[in-house]
Amino acid sequence: MGGVARIAGHGNAQRWAWLHAGLGGGDVLEVVAAVARRPTMRWLPPLPMLQLRIGGTDWPRDPLLTAPLLRARIGLPDWSVVGGGARRRVRIDVTQDPVDCVSLSYTDPDGATATCTNTERATVDVVVERRTGVRRFEVEHRWHLDRTGHAEVGTRP
Repeated sequence: MGGVARIAGHGNAQRWAWLHAGLGGGDVLEVVAAVARRPTMRWLPPLPMLQLRIGGTDWPRDPLLTAPLLRARIGLPDWSVVGGGARRRVRIDVTQDPVDCVSLSYTDPDGATATCTNTERATVDVVVERRTGVRRFEVEHRWHLDRTGHAEVGTRP
């Protein structure tokens, strides 16, 4: 939990969210969204990276290239990620019910404090749409996880 909220080359994150969701049938979704602690960067929106494995195939092929096309809204008890590439788009809504969460405050090695709120019982809604024409999308996949997602949100004062 929390103690590994590190952004390569930028230290520990200012705020972050992550999700692991087993979607069934071997399909899985992983999401990490974070904001760096550097003074000029901490006011930027969170940069989300996601990896969705459907039927043994990963989307997107390169999460780092797709990250700028995604938007994350980090908060509690709800957070979300939306966006996508040329052919697909995704909407992920996560709810971390406070009753099912554990919050832990800790101190980084540099003395900064943080609080992470973690649950293994998050409710997750995922919709993946595929482009079918100009400005037209059709739902390709839809999942609803009723309190079976593993999620965390981290914040700093």
